[in-house]
Amino acid sequence: MYVSIRDFAVLWLGYKEVISGVKDLGIEGFELYVGRNLKGEIYRDMEVVVSSGFDVSTEEKRKRFAEKLESEGVKVCAILVENDFGREDAEAEIKWVVDACKVAQEIGVNVVRINSVMRVKPDVPEENYVKRTVGCVKEILKRTSDLEVSLAMENHGFIGNKREFISKILEEVNSERMGLTLDTGNFYWYGYPLAEVYEIIDSFASYVKHTHLKNLKFSVERRNVMRKPGEGWPKTAAPLYEGDIDLGRIVESLRKAGYDGDLTIEDESLGNYKPEERLTIIKKDIEHVKSLLP
Repeated sequence: MYVSIRDFAVLWLGYKEVISGVKDLGIEGFELYVGRNLKGEIYRDMEVVVSSGFDVSTEEKRKRFAEKLESEGVKVCAILVENDFGREDAEAEIKWVVDACKVAQEIGVNVVRINSVMRVKPDVPEENYVKRTVGCVKEILKRTSDLEVSLAMENHGFIGNKREFISKILEEVNSERMGLTLDTGNFYWYGYPLAEVYEIIDSFASYVKHTHLKNLKFSVERRNVMRKPGEGWPKTAAPLYEGDIDLGRIVESLRKAGYDGDLTIEDESLGNYKPEERLTIIKKDIEHVKSLLP
């Protein structure tokens, strides 16, 4: 395993450029966000707006980007897209992911992180969203059957964090090229008690193809009870080394399941701190994660 970070987080820290920021942090790689036009377009997360400036929209630009990575000694651990299979135009979402898979193949990346359904309508049965997600994923896998690139669906959002929903999709897609981006904090954010979070992660460990490392902190009274999704957020977000979740336990679970990929830092607690404090926190995060490496 190795330490990586989201490109968004590097820019949030105040670095002007992702690759030089990754090198300054002393880690191996980063997760690359790719927009619909295959560029690092304006991207909003945690109420922060950034743009990586990367452009992989043509074969020549992808070649130059790959050469840049090699010359700098930095790797892209995964490509991230912010699709939503719940949108009316499913074809547009499918195309986005397919295009990202083609980019991944050309720049030497073997995982594309995807969403399932992000905007859920209350009058639509959950099973409909399962079928829609499964149908979209199967179509993507069909169109990319000649590529050595896997899909890694993140436990993300409301329906996307339900363990039963995730299980149904994995079972019905039933492909070696379909797995998970394990977000270590999102099941806890969703409301599962801490003990159950570990159980859920253990049950999905063999499907993990990519990770987002996150942590949260609740009062002792709230840790092991079922809570409403997003309770106390974002104040409950915590640095990786201070939250309730034992990341060492999770890394060991992944190791036992045969995982040997990235441990990508996504510390969403940074917004709770002053800008001048954030770099120190991330550096402590990095040291903590490095101490967990098998």
